[in-house]
Amino acid sequence: MAVSDAYASAATYRSVIDKSDTGEDAEILTDLKAISRYIDRKVGRFFTTDASAVARVYQATEYSNQPKTLFIDDLVAVTSIKVDTDDDGSFSDEDAWATTDYELLPRNAADGPEARPYTEIHIPSWSSKNLWGRHRVEVTATFGWPAVPSSIERATIHLAGILRLETPRATRQVNIGMETVVETSRQAQDIIAELVQAYGKRSLF
Repeated sequence: MAVSDAYASAATYRSVIDKSDTGEDAEILTDLKAISRYIDRKVGRFFTTDASAVARVYQATEYSNQPKTLFIDDLVAVTSIKVDTDDDGSFSDEDAWATTDYELLPRNAADGPEARPYTEIHIPSWSSKNLWGRHRVEVTATFGWPAVPSSIERATIHLAGILRLETPRATRQVNIGMETVVETSRQAQDIIAELVQAYGKRSLF
């Protein structure tokens, strides 16, 4: 699943909404994508996965009470970690850390009934490294979630159903834009509030 994909397919939408006609699948998918990106903005994260590893740059806060922990965006697997120890703005002259020099947290994130991403990189007691300091850190990784949570998929479907007036939750009104329709629907906002409570991301800084 690509980063820009919808969190539900048109076929799944039709199955849940009890709609058999496939003639509007392209339009349905467009609405599902719009709702998916709306959810991303509301909770501050995305639930798909990068197609391949990408590099992102982070920096530990100067006066963190957890100097051995670097808070990062959601990720599934790390390819390499480099620290700009000479602060020259380049990572090409830095060596990648050994996998024994860091630990991904929370532990066992991928286990359990709902697999979750790692959100922290910790320097453990057995590491040859010390503190992150104020250096910039390049994390090359596959970012995102291991799989789209079922509650995110269902919420996407029901919000799209409200937008398309194809669910009992919908209130008939003039469609003057996706965000306006969703944000003026009490039912839709209840769904969003639950998602923010369960999946809302705190700031990294």
